[in-house]
Amino acid sequence: MEYTPEEEERINAIQRHLEGEKPAEIYRSIGRSKRWFNTWLGRYRTGRDGWYKNLPKRAKVIPHKTSERIEQAVVNIRKALMDGTEDFAKYSCAGAEAIQFQMEELGYKPSETPSISTIKRIIKLNAWKLKNKGLKEINPKRMLPEDFTIDVNRLPLVVGKIHFIRVVDSGGRISVLNEYFNVGEEYIDEYAWATIETGKQTLVVYYKDKDLTVREIKKFDYGICEAVHDRKDSIFVHGL
Repeated sequence: MEYTPEEEERINAIQRHLEGEKPAEIYRSIGRSKRWFNTWLGRYRTGRDGWYKNLPKRAKVIPHKTSERIEQAVVNIRKALMDGTEDFAKYSCAGAEAIQFQMEELGYKPSETPSISTIKRIIKLNAWKLKNKGLKEINPKRMLPEDFTIDVNRLPLVVGKIHFIRVVDSGGRISVLNEYFNVGEEYIDEYAWATIETGKQTLVVYYKDKDLTVREIKKFDYGICEAVHDRKDSIFVHGL
């Protein structure tokens, strides 16, 4: 089978990724962006033949309100991709590109298939509809005495965990509470989860890989310059 130069580039990039090469190394070596790589990785994960091909160009039309039928189709495809209940949705991404690709596969005309920005708008609008559905106004019930106060200067530090989500910077570092921690240049522009464990006085960094597996990638000593109390200590029984 013959491929265009662009198709070969996309196929080779995904093959390199499947062989274990880091995404950043791939798209930088061919002068492409992270967004470009993620787009074609998402298309590959749909499991469809011809994932590497350009979608048919849509006819230029005067902008108009998307019909309720198309909006509902976008919502239903999004739900199927998120749930993974349909055959086409298993192991697929659920982003706007995947929804657009699936609409083409289901036979929607190019003129009917919304743009990426429109699909994102539809998804955002229907998240808010679901979020606000069934909300009722209630009167709050006061559980503490009227004269209850807390001296914030005397709040003790207790055994527990403090979580942070951070983007790895161009130096391979994350910033937590005004301190920098080196997690590795292979994670540049990726999101990492950092957890301070006050009892163990450590900072642990986690990363979700391409297989959606969360794994620990770094651990640092994190000294705390004050007493760390167990939540069963008498200080919590007798009050501050």
